[in-house]
Amino acid sequence: MHRACKGRAGGWDGASTRQPWRFRVSPRTSYRSLFRVSGPGLLALAFLARLPAAMSPLGVIMLISSTTGSFVRAGAVAAALGIGAAAGGPVVGALTDRLGQGRIGVAAALVNGGALALTVLAATTGAGLAACVALAAVVGLSTPQVGPLIRVRWTTLLHRHGRSELVPTAMAYEGAADEASYVAGPALVGVLALVTVPAVPLLVAAALILAAGVPFALHHTSRAVAAAPAAGRTRRMPVVAVTVLVTAMVALGVVFGATQTGVAALAGSVGHPGAAGTVYAILGVGSSTAGIATAWLPARWGLGARLPVFAAGLFVATLTLPAVGSVGTLAPALAVVGVAAAPLLVTVYALAGRVAPAERAGTVMTLLASGTVGGVALGAGIAGPLAQSAGFAGAFLVPAVAALLGATVTALGAATVRRAATVRRAATNRRADADAPAGVPAARPVRVSALVDAGDDVLDVGLDHRQVAQRRDAGQGGDQRTGVGTAGERVRQPQPVG
Repeated sequence: MHRACKGRAGGWDGASTRQPWRFRVSPRTSYRSLFRVSGPGLLALAFLARLPAAMSPLGVIMLISSTTGSFVRAGAVAAALGIGAAAGGPVVGALTDRLGQGRIGVAAALVNGGALALTVLAATTGAGLAACVALAAVVGLSTPQVGPLIRVRWTTLLHRHGRSELVPTAMAYEGAADEASYVAGPALVGVLALVTVPAVPLLVAAALILAAGVPFALHHTSRAVAAAPAAGRTRRMPVVAVTVLVTAMVALGVVFGATQTGVAALAGSVGHPGAAGTVYAILGVGSSTAGIATAWLPARWGLGARLPVFAAGLFVATLTLPAVGSVGTLAPALAVVGVAAAPLLVTVYALAGRVAPAERAGTVMTLLASGTVGGVALGAGIAGPLAQSAGFAGAFLVPAVAALLGATVTALGAATVRRAATVRRAATNRRADADAPAGVPAARPVRVSALVDAGDDVLDVGLDHRQVAQRRDAGQGGDQRTGVGTAGERVRQPQPVG
C-alpha cells in the first residue's frame, strides 16, 4: 500500500493535489519521449503542411503586384486572405470538434489547394480584382489550421499515454515549429519567385497542402482525437479564461504585425528595403530557440504563474524597439523580442489545453491562432500610418503599447485561468472515476508516480493510484508491492525531490 503524502500540485497551479512527487527529467529525455508518442512521420507532415499558410500572404502580394503593377490591389487581396484566415479558423476548429479532424482536415486541404490554384489562374488571366479578392478569402477561410489542431492531438495523446507532464514540452516544440515555418515559408517564396515566375510559389503551396495536408489529416493520430470521450453532454466553455488567453494572443499578434511594419520602414529609410525580410527573420530565429528552451524551465513553476511573468517580460522586451536607430541596433532588439515572445506563446497554448473542455479543444486552439492572425493585421494597420507620418520610430511604439495591454489583462486574469484549469481537472477526474472498472477505487487526492527505466532514460510516467491498478489488471504495470514491472522493466518507488 502506498503512503498518502502531502505536496504541492504539479504544473496545474492548484488544479490538483495529485502530484506530490517531483522528478527532474532532462529536456533531451522529454523531447525523446514526446517523439516516441507521435512517431517521426507526424512531425514531418505537420511541418510541411504548415508551409502553405506561411507562403500564401507573400505569394499573393508578389503575384498580384506583378500581374497588375499595383501594390494597392495586392494589399487588398492579401487583406482578404488574412481576414478569411482569422474568421475561418474557429469555424474549422468547431467543425473538427463535431466531426473529427480527419474528415474536416481533408475537406479543408482540398478546398484550400483548389482555391490557391484558382487564384493563380484568375490573376494570370486578368479575371479582375473582385475575383482575386473572393478566391483569396476562400483560401483564408479554408486554411487547414495545422498548428492549432496538432496541439489538440498532443494534448489528447499525451494524456492517454499517461504523460500529461509532457504537454508543455509539446507546446514548446510546436511553437518552435510555427516560427520555423514562418521563416522558411516566405524564404521559399522568395527563392521560387527569383528563379521562376511569380505564379510558381502559390502553385507549390497548393501542391504542398495536398501532398502533406491530406496525409496529416488522415494520420492515425487524428482518429485518437476524434474518439475522445465526451462527458454525456458538452461542458460549458470557460468564456472568461479563454478570453484572457485570446487577448494575450491578439496582443502578441499586434506586436508581430507592428514590428514587421517598423522593420520595413527602417529598412526603406536606409535605402535597403529588400533587407526587411531577412532582418525580421532574426525575431523568428530567437523565438524558435527560446521556444525549444522552455522545456528547461522547472516543472514546479506552474503555467498559471508563468503567464503574467512572460507577458510582462514581452512588454519589457518591446521597450528596446523605440530606441532603435539603425539596422545594426535593430538586430539585437528583434532577437530580444523573439526570445521574450516564445515563452508566452508556449504558455498560452499549454494553458488552453488545460482549460478547454476536451470536446471544445479544437475551437479554443483555433481561436488562439485566429487571435494572432487578427492581431498581426491590426498591428500592421495601426503601425502603417504611424510609419508614414512619424517614421519607423512611430511604428515601433505600437508593440510596446500592445504588450503593455496584454500584460495588464493577463495579470488581472491569471487567477481566473487557474480556476478554470482546476474545474477542468476536477471534471476530468470525475469522468475517469465514473469510467473506472469495477473494483478500482475512486481517485483520492494523492498522486502516485512510478519511474520506469527505459534504456538510459528515466521517465516519469505520472500514474495515479487508479491508473496503476488498471495497468496492473491489464498486465502492464507489474507488481506494486515488489516494484517489478513487466517485460523486464524495473519500477522504482518514487523519491521526493527537494
